[in-house]
Amino acid sequence: MKKYLLLLLLIFITNLLIGQSKTEFGVNLGTSYYQGDINNSKLFYSPSMAYGLIVKYNLNNYLSTSIKGYYGKLRGSDYDFDETLNQLRGASFSTGVIDISVQVEYNFLPFTSSGYIKKNKNRFAPFVFLGVGGNFLLGSGGFENPITIPFGLGIKYNIFERLTLGMEWGYRKTFTDQIDGVLNVQDAENTPVIHNDDWYSLCGVFVTYKLFRDKIDCPTYYK
Repeated sequence: MKKYLLLLLLIFITNLLIGQSKTEFGVNLGTSYYQGDINNSKLFYSPSMAYGLIVKYNLNNYLSTSIKGYYGKLRGSDYDFDETLNQLRGASFSTGVIDISVQVEYNFLPFTSSGYIKKNKNRFAPFVFLGVGGNFLLGSGGFENPITIPFGLGIKYNIFERLTLGMEWGYRKTFTDQIDGVLNVQDAENTPVIHNDDWYSLCGVFVTYKLFRDKIDCPTYYK
């Protein structure tokens, strides 16, 4: 799996060098939170600040690929919940997480991230994304299976020529039950139908900037 991720990164970087006019760079600021054995249902539980960097390559008006890197914190405590199991167990954890992924983004509307703002009719689009990535837990020195499947949705708006503002909310499907340090009970009477690994979410606002205009972006074209 790691070899495939490295191959995707190499292909992505090659595309960046070939098509600089379709490349955007940006930052993301928001929050991160955890779901797993301690918190199995509450959204935005014990949120912490998260931030990251984005490098995006626009394939066309509907599709783009990106590399995204984030740093955030995940934490949880059984004492935040009233269930009997939580109160008896009394587990808690707190860890920093570094998340890096390669994603494919699909726009539900045609979107252009550069152009003369008064003439750009494709300035707004809702989108979904899916990818593959990896992470590293700072609190425990990592764990045996760092592969993740990031997915989510968002909206974006080209606010000024090559500057785009957006929001996105994504989850990371992990393949480990070690983030919170609490293992699932699995025996003849307690076996989950779907393997109950830990998850975490990243939600925030992002800003991206295209360094070079597309070839079509010229005053003559828009007259």
